[in-house]
Amino acid sequence: MIKIEMQNVSIGYSHKPILKDINIEVLPGQLVGLIGPNGSGKSTIIRALTRVIGLLEGNIIIDGKNIKQISRHDLARIMGVVPQVPLLPSAFTAFEVVLMGRNPHLGMFRNESEREVEITLRAMERTMTRHLVNRRVGELSGGEIQCLLIARALTQETKAILLDEPTANLDVGRQIEILNLIKQLCAEKNVAVLAALHDLNLAVQYCDRLVLINQGRVHAQGTPEEVITASNVRDVYGAEECVYTHPANGRPTVLINPENIRLFTRNSYEEHNN
Repeated sequence: MIKIEMQNVSIGYSHKPILKDINIEVLPGQLVGLIGPNGSGKSTIIRALTRVIGLLEGNIIIDGKNIKQISRHDLARIMGVVPQVPLLPSAFTAFEVVLMGRNPHLGMFRNESEREVEITLRAMERTMTRHLVNRRVGELSGGEIQCLLIARALTQETKAILLDEPTANLDVGRQIEILNLIKQLCAEKNVAVLAALHDLNLAVQYCDRLVLINQGRVHAQGTPEEVITASNVRDVYGAEECVYTHPANGRPTVLINPENIRLFTRNSYEEHNN
């Protein structure tokens, strides 16, 4: 079981901080959602946790160890990553992309065994990408590639997974299938999952805890009920009167208020004609 901790972390580029005093904890078996406006720093947090960018201040603790003391190879054995914008060779087949997930478990000059192939095909079955096995990356849609990246993370067989917009480019049916799978991994395998999510309603329905990022800091964190409140949504997103109670499970739901649309349209018309 692995716990992910960010302790008083500041992250930035060229010594200029973008995020300050970030404290996040992801426990085994938890799905924690990173939410916030575009450009708030959700992807930057994921990059810091994968050592793509360094820290200006604070510490990241993975499995009880400071991330600075963990080699990149060992980190790949601990955490699987699904990036938002993957760089994949267009000539690779879908099978080869997913098989890459086994690389951290292979020694030098060791070829993939039947076990590696079996694990890869099983991951493709779970993500419903088995039918793509011989297709080239250049022939696939963005949604199909996204599902392959999730399959690759499953193939790593890690105890922690980081996901940067895992439901991007997916239709609503596939979004539900993928998030159901992630929740199942949390429950059955005790995997710790941190996911940057754009859709607030998906985040509310699937995440155990939410971390709301705004203007470089943690604006709020806690259960979905504690974080998705009318005041938080208004302060962070500038949206008025759009948080309601879901009739099926009582969780908060963000809905567009038609009155706000009409008000916006009327104000825009008046400004244009004055």
